[in-house]
Amino acid sequence: MRKRSVSVGFALVGLWVVLACGALSQEKPKVVDPESPSGLDYYAQGGVVVDGVAYFTSTDGCRREGVEKSPDFPSVVAFDVRTFRKLRTYRFARTYDSTPLVFDKRDGTRLIIAHEHEKKRTTAIRRDTGEVDWISAPNQPGAYFFGYSYYQRDDGSKIILMACQNGLHAMSGETGEDLWCIERRTTGGITPCVDQQRGWVFYQCDGKVLKIRAEDGHVLQAVEVDKPNICISWNTVLVDDPHGYFVATRWYGKPEWDSAIRVYDKDLRLVWEKTALPIGKKSTLTYAEGKLVVGGGNSWSKEYSGDEWKHVTAYSIADGRVAWRLDASQFAFASIMNVPYVDGYLYAETQNGPDASQLLRIRASDGHLDEVLDYGRPVTSCATCIAAHGMILSGDLYQDGIVATRIAESSKADWPGTFGDPQTHQMASPSDPEARRVPMQELSDDDIKRQ
Repeated sequence: MRKRSVSVGFALVGLWVVLACGALSQEKPKVVDPESPSGLDYYAQGGVVVDGVAYFTSTDGCRREGVEKSPDFPSVVAFDVRTFRKLRTYRFARTYDSTPLVFDKRDGTRLIIAHEHEKKRTTAIRRDTGEVDWISAPNQPGAYFFGYSYYQRDDGSKIILMACQNGLHAMSGETGEDLWCIERRTTGGITPCVDQQRGWVFYQCDGKVLKIRAEDGHVLQAVEVDKPNICISWNTVLVDDPHGYFVATRWYGKPEWDSAIRVYDKDLRLVWEKTALPIGKKSTLTYAEGKLVVGGGNSWSKEYSGDEWKHVTAYSIADGRVAWRLDASQFAFASIMNVPYVDGYLYAETQNGPDASQLLRIRASDGHLDEVLDYGRPVTSCATCIAAHGMILSGDLYQDGIVATRIAESSKADWPGTFGDPQTHQMASPSDPEARRVPMQELSDDDIKRQ
């Protein structure tokens, strides 16, 4: 009897193992470091478009069910902006919510650089081969960094500017070595603007704005900034046109009604300011047609009430008067962080957690709401959306991909910097006289995925 009971026991154990293995086999295996023929998949942060090729970064994780990104996941993708077909990926380490920069060395070698935040450094990879060209010193701490700027020297080489939590680093675009550094403790890195003609850099850090000589890092002027005066990650804007010469800055304080816009002249004299503004932690400034434009709300705050903060406002760059204000209270959203400008129109993207996002097409001259596209689902990213080749390209953390929205036909305008022009950062696309505005429509990459 004892032998029989043991045999029965083994049989029951064997049956349990078979049933357990069968149940496990029905579960979907986890996908680690996913791949796709489409460049719109798995890269939901910042991007640029250079010569018709888009370069976007990946968020560190992935919100798609059953998908995981390891530390070895290639954090930059290149794809054809016309077809969305992926051209190649580049093995940058985790880049958080930053944007790459693409530029040529003196010998014509095209480089892609990106900030690897966990390694506290910038890495440069050759566009054509995927080989590492140079790596900066590991002295660039912090994840709050949107993008690079540069100053071009007379010999054709570039000084790459990278602002992070310990100050402003000026690196050689040829070798990556530090040329000079402005040491400052600051919450995050504000992308500095560059006056290429005069050789000036305008840099924001917590509590100060500085005017710096680009060649050697000499501080020409510095002014103290009253509260709110925190810097996180957005753009310092340079204006030099018939409306005047201005340096437009934004500052953050508390989550609700405590941001500021301050506009300075070339000598850092304050021209005008607006305080107690309902502007979010990562909202960007747009300059177009003599106006400085910004949206309202803060995706990192749940305490806004009423509709008074729901607007897009355009201020005269010369004196700060309100040129127009679009009432957006009819829409449900937590913030409008980005409002890029393209050929006479502004495109305001709403973000609102689980609720549907919209894209508002606004006439820049008078603030008239021309058209609204409802995506029917939330679209959100920490990095900025961009405008290139007749499309708005916006990262989406929920789908871990890029949302492409057609706004014009026959456009060939690139978006070479994080905020458009990689020196002035006006969040504006170059004018394209061949472009023809069309009704807004979200585009699909299903044809690529089926092949």
